[in-house]
Amino acid sequence: MNLQDDGPGADSPRPEPEANGWAPPDALRPGAPVIEDTYAPPFAYAPAPRRTNRFAIVALVTGLLGLVVLAIGFAIAAFVQTGRRGEKGRGLAIGGLAASAAWIIALTTVAVLVTNRHSDHSGTAAAPDVRNGKPRVTAMQVGDCFNALEEDINRVYVRPAPCVGAHEGEIGAVVTMPGSAYRGDAALVAEATELCGQQTRYLMKNRFARDLEMHIDRPRRDAWEHGEHLATCVLRYTGKERLMGTLGSLTWGPRDLMQLVAGDCIRKWRSAQLETVDCSVPHEAQVYATYDLRGNTYPTSPAADDGIFEDCAERAADLFGAQPPTSLVPGYAFPSKHGWTLGERRIICTLAPLHGQLRHSVMPG
Repeated sequence: MNLQDDGPGADSPRPEPEANGWAPPDALRPGAPVIEDTYAPPFAYAPAPRRTNRFAIVALVTGLLGLVVLAIGFAIAAFVQTGRRGEKGRGLAIGGLAASAAWIIALTTVAVLVTNRHSDHSGTAAAPDVRNGKPRVTAMQVGDCFNALEEDINRVYVRPAPCVGAHEGEIGAVVTMPGSAYRGDAALVAEATELCGQQTRYLMKNRFARDLEMHIDRPRRDAWEHGEHLATCVLRYTGKERLMGTLGSLTWGPRDLMQLVAGDCIRKWRSAQLETVDCSVPHEAQVYATYDLRGNTYPTSPAADDGIFEDCAERAADLFGAQPPTSLVPGYAFPSKHGWTLGERRIICTLAPLHGQLRHSVMPG
């Protein structure tokens, strides 16, 4: 008996499934539609729009407003940030720079036109008006001092000089002439003299006032018709001395010892606060000379004291000659030790009455 039996049909092929029978999951039924793998997500990602750089916007606004420095700074910052962050705005920054450039050109043009308008229109507007090496006073500022005044019809030329040294005058004021029609040089002189007198009245409160003469630099007809209506008031001292400070600093009133000059009348000489006054007002002393002491030794020794007296006496002899003032006691003053360490060397030579007060100037002339 054969024990190995695979059963009937063991070697026969497996039967095909029937049309409506079962089939493996991965098998396609005959005639079934093919489904392609076309999956799509329920939404799609789109790249975010680039942001406009804020500095670029500010650069354009400030450039249009004429804030040139700010516009240039913001534009540079915008260029840096847009390149680093990938932001928009380079065009706005360039627009801000272009607007700034337009402002610069416009302002430069206006400045050139104004300069030409105030020139003398002689065909050489860019060249300074100079005569014999001296500039015209219109190139100077109020308060500037000068020497060697020279006048040519309606123009004044001077040689600028430091106000702390000996000089003969200063620029007192600049006034605007009224009206629009040219009225002739004589009329301009009269009007300018009145205006200059009003503007320089405060400079006349000193002992130099009676010897100050006014010179007026004024525009010619062609300059007037081109818009130059300014007149310069020039004060020149014609006395025998030389000015040693600005007229404003020489006006009567409180004064430091080192600010005194020859001719100053002192209300109270031995006072903590010196005050210069009109010499017709009662006063205790008058300065007749000043000079700077040489050397580095503070003058406290008898020899130094004698030397200063001799120096002041020599200056008194030069000043008064054969007619020295009588009944007056000579004296002098010098800097404090603190002032000496700061470089002050000025010696003040004075005259004072033995008793009572002076009521006039002792200066000759």
